[in-house]
Amino acid sequence: MIQNEEKLLKDYFDELSLEAAEVPEVKLLTAIRSGVHGSRGGRIPGRRGYFLGGLAVLAIVLMFAVPWIGGREGLPNSTIQSQLGSVHDWGEFEVFRTAVGSNLTVSSALDAGLVQRVNGTSAERSGYRLTVDGIAADQKGIIILYSLQNHTLEKTRKFRISMVNEEDAMVDRYGPRSAQNSKPGITRGYQHILWDEEYTELPDQLFVKAGLYDENERDVARFTTEDYAAELSVPVALNQEALAKAGQTLKIDQNMILAGQNIKINSVYIAASGIYVEAEYDERNSKEIFGLISPQLMLGRSNDLTELHTKRSISQDRIRTLVFDNVNTSKEPLELRINGIQALDKNAMELVIDTDKKQVIKGPDERIKVSVNTDASGKRTMLLEVYPSKQRVRAIDDVNMILDEDFTDGSGTQHTTRFEDISVPMRKESTLQGAIPVLYYYNIGNEALPEPLTFKINSYPNPIKEQVSLSIRK
Repeated sequence: MIQNEEKLLKDYFDELSLEAAEVPEVKLLTAIRSGVHGSRGGRIPGRRGYFLGGLAVLAIVLMFAVPWIGGREGLPNSTIQSQLGSVHDWGEFEVFRTAVGSNLTVSSALDAGLVQRVNGTSAERSGYRLTVDGIAADQKGIIILYSLQNHTLEKTRKFRISMVNEEDAMVDRYGPRSAQNSKPGITRGYQHILWDEEYTELPDQLFVKAGLYDENERDVARFTTEDYAAELSVPVALNQEALAKAGQTLKIDQNMILAGQNIKINSVYIAASGIYVEAEYDERNSKEIFGLISPQLMLGRSNDLTELHTKRSISQDRIRTLVFDNVNTSKEPLELRINGIQALDKNAMELVIDTDKKQVIKGPDERIKVSVNTDASGKRTMLLEVYPSKQRVRAIDDVNMILDEDFTDGSGTQHTTRFEDISVPMRKESTLQGAIPVLYYYNIGNEALPEPLTFKINSYPNPIKEQVSLSIRK
């Protein structure tokens, strides 16, 4: 499946926002204020919508994020599990209980007996042995339990697990997970992977790969496959017929009207790897929707309800797939709740700026301020400050401002902004001011252009709160 670069960029920052969801607000504000100061032109994947505000989000993740396998806002997963019943016996997979921790989807799949033992799937090299112990695959993803045995007496080594096809291309929509430590002995873990394409396009065989790094190498967050000190690869067979039968698809075909905008819920797929809700934005809507605020599934009846929050959000054109945890042992009723949208009127999707006068001539609201810095070489960097809306939302529900990289000057000539090689002047925010802006930097070239400059807005943080609900499973 071919993904356009703007979607990849949005998915990338959705992922980062999910990681930062539980960060206290004071830390979020501090990171947004200061996280950008040390950046000097790093390159974010994707051509559309270059901005530096996203790097502030990245700084939050690096400084404060908890592992993605943990709980989300609302009830911690460990609390949810205690409410849903007693601990189940995992049999031969009991040794993975500590590794799985509080991941509700994975632990409940093991509770329900959906993870199947895989026999004879090991690879050994350079004193390490990788074993795939169990899998639970469906149309949207796969859960993998693995063991990495370190037979060497060397100090701890870093490793990273990924799943690839025969061309060594990753099949995980979100790429490889963070590096882990492999101490002498056995390290057990799991991977919860979402397919990067339709399951019908997957080959009959994939490979679970462990890439090992020398500890004295540079930061493994930047490693590529060429940096591996050693690789172990274990084949895993997929059965297309079994995948087609896995899980349950509920045809919903009902509309949710939110702030006057129509959001159609097409279908819901419930399987071992999660609950997938397909929502479609009506092209006749008067507003452009950039995201949903606090979508959640309510599991249970009456006052005995458990909140399941989104773990991922996948966009393709006007279709948005919301990925929730699944309590694989429960068949209780499900209700979808959405608490608002991030959206702008379609006639407010332009940002017109006079960089000479440092004025916003036209914008979606009054929250944007502009300044321009010119360095000794004549390079001009435009800084946009976007102040928070009065309607406050959690970090996970916020969106970045994204401008199209192509813009026009006052004569109608088109130009392209560049993210790289920007000039970031020193800046210190007052700790006394009530609202701290998110900063976005744009390289607008060395030459003065006919004013004003007109930018297309591809995304903008403008929350509109309103709660609607829809029954999914009775």
